[in-house]
Amino acid sequence: MDRLLFPGFSLSEAGQLYARRFEERSRNLALDFSQSRALLVLAENEGVTQQRLSELTAIASPWLVRILDRLEVMGLAQRRPHLADRRARSLAITEDARELLPLLWNIVGESLREALRGLSIEETAILAKALQRVIANLSVLDRRTAMASANAHGSMSFTTNQSTRRRASRRSGHKHRHLLNAGPDNSC
Repeated sequence: MDRLLFPGFSLSEAGQLYARRFEERSRNLALDFSQSRALLVLAENEGVTQQRLSELTAIASPWLVRILDRLEVMGLAQRRPHLADRRARSLAITEDARELLPLLWNIVGESLREALRGLSIEETAILAKALQRVIANLSVLDRRTAMASANAHGSMSFTTNQSTRRRASRRSGHKHRHLLNAGPDNSC
């Protein structure tokens, strides 16, 4: 089977192999690939909300919540009250995490050098640019799909709620019509 016919599978396989090699190196730190990614991105963007960190890392919000829970238990991340929005939390790394950052960046570098072994500087640049384009293309489609899904659910919900209210109103109107006529002068 020619792998060029299935570049999507090759991308997936490359990502899985890279993550596996990264985790072999980060095992002593007790951090998996997603936890390391979240921590490294958070270190560069302290003060962001969970929603923004989810966007920056491309980690789905429900998974990111679990990752942040784990990082908090490990003493590497903190959730603080957000100054501008009482409902949101501002995220930060701890001093313990700051001490780990050089080790994590070293693991990133080693893993990347291993993955790119044999590629020239030009090939590496072309690969990086091509991957950014693929990610951008898929991200746009992903956002469109998410928006279409939200709109579909929102409009279905609105339609359902509207028709439910109408039915309830008709039913209650028949049963309790006398309450509409009741006023200060007309008692029930």
